[in-house]
Amino acid sequence: MIDLKPGQLVRSLAGRDKGKHYLVLWELDQKYVLLVDGRRRPFARPKKKNKAHLQRYDRRAEFEEPFNPEKVTDNQFIDFLKQLVPRTGGSEEEV
Repeated sequence: MIDLKPGQLVRSLAGRDKGKHYLVLWELDQKYVLLVDGRRRPFARPKKKNKAHLQRYDRRAEFEEPFNPEKVTDNQFIDFLKQLVPRTGGSEEEV
């Protein structure tokens, strides 16, 4: 199984959310994790996902554990994802 830590950047490989990026919130057990993205999956309503359906990146957001909704906001999760998600596509310098 994939070893995932809180704050780890992952991408969904299966399901309706295929291709979407998330941050790992908690590891539930050997098979499942809870994921957030700050928008469709806020801290108050994380997504339960099978680890086998995730692609792991070697990038991680640094924040305090355990997660406290008064300290970590959904906007911070959005900012973490903007910083961590790999850029693909054409050159941004073209006008």
